[in-house]
Amino acid sequence: AVAATWEYPHAVLMFAKFHSDDPQFTPDAINMTVQAIEEIVKKFAVMKVKTIGSTIMLVAGIDDHRTRQEQVSGMVDAAIMIRACVFQDMNVDGLSYKIGVHCGPCFGAVIGGNGAIFDLFGDTVNTASRMCSTAGAGSIQLSAQVKSLVQPRLGDITTRCPPVAVKGKGVMEVFSLSEDIDVKQVLPEYDVCLSKNVTALDTWRALYGRITMDSSITHLM
Repeated sequence: AVAATWEYPHAVLMFAKFHSDDPQFTPDAINMTVQAIEEIVKKFAVMKVKTIGSTIMLVAGIDDHRTRQEQVSGMVDAAIMIRACVFQDMNVDGLSYKIGVHCGPCFGAVIGGNGAIFDLFGDTVNTASRMCSTAGAGSIQLSAQVKSLVQPRLGDITTRCPPVAVKGKGVMEVFSLSEDIDVKQVLPEYDVCLSKNVTALDTWRALYGRITMDSSITHLM
């Protein structure tokens, strides 16, 4: 049953998928990684909607009064931070990851009875998911709509990718953010994440003090 619905004309959606066949990459490790991502994205007014296995769905622009460009830029900044401070700094064998971002209208709904949950639906959600699923390994893939809104600030660090087919929309133009981004230049206030000999979890604790260690994921240190 659907308890309530809301329309969001200017939502920004991100899907981030990560995976490893390392036997030590346990559900506890995945959960800790998701917690760290949640703490990071709060700094950019981004919130988690849900996780599906080791894929996390994030949204911005549904509960704030920033401009559309500010909302999209915040989401892209969050994606850059997730890649630099979590995925690229995680000591797990064979880790693969990819991120996709798209923006547009969608609607939210609270579904269920006693165990009611909030979720987002619509073409924008499906397209954001497709941006992630078609992205190359280790890349942040942006739709043309997102790219046009961040281009004035990020300049030429986006690269045109081969077009992708999206169900119901046909072929879409897509772009990726360079893996060689100078994060200290793009996000100078977070340069502590790039300090050498600082693990991802140490960085998360230094920046977002609510993160705590658990013995089950010490292999990430």
